[in-house]
Amino acid sequence: MNGCLKGALKLGCAAAIILALAVAWWFREPIMSQFARWFGGSKALPPVADTAVGAPTPSATASGQQKVTTLRRATGPDSIVLTPNEMASLIGAGIDYRVRKTYDSLRVELQEDKLILHARLDTRALPPGTLGPFAGMFGDHEPLRMAGTVSVARPGTALYDIREISLRGVAVPGPFIEQITKQMAGASQDGGVPVKIDPSVTDVKVHTTGVVLYKRKAR
Repeated sequence: MNGCLKGALKLGCAAAIILALAVAWWFREPIMSQFARWFGGSKALPPVADTAVGAPTPSATASGQQKVTTLRRATGPDSIVLTPNEMASLIGAGIDYRVRKTYDSLRVELQEDKLILHARLDTRALPPGTLGPFAGMFGDHEPLRMAGTVSVARPGTALYDIREISLRGVAVPGPFIEQITKQMAGASQDGGVPVKIDPSVTDVKVHTTGVVLYKRKAR
């Protein structure tokens, strides 16, 4: 009798395990999506290995600063080229900390005349009402993509003019971009996100392989 009972228990356990595995496999996509949210969703961000994508690193910060320093010299070059990693370091350090602290895992993607930022946004740090009717669609940490152009507004300040925003792959409609950009990215009244740069830089050109910073002409 005991042998039969033990056999039945073993059979029941085996059946339960098989059922659990089947359920896990059937719902694997939502389960993996939830795990991605818990652990940061890093797979949604572009890999640093891509030649047009860069991430802030200590070495890139140091080399980028060294290049910019040469622009200040009277006998220095008229322009320098920043690698994707160096540009990512400049953006990461140049954005106001009150904005910068709301996201991590920053990546910079370079396209011709377009700068794309990828990051993981902490939606809890956003001012109430920022996401408006879309708020219920997102979790605490979501992949963020912003795309726009870069120009020099005045000595020491560049403006990142954001034209596209998507959160977890969901594109924000055009009419809402300016409002969300001001609340989420710290954009100024003219719609551009201020980024601190060296005062010697007068112009910026974004290419797929690097960003060219041009020297301020001597008067």
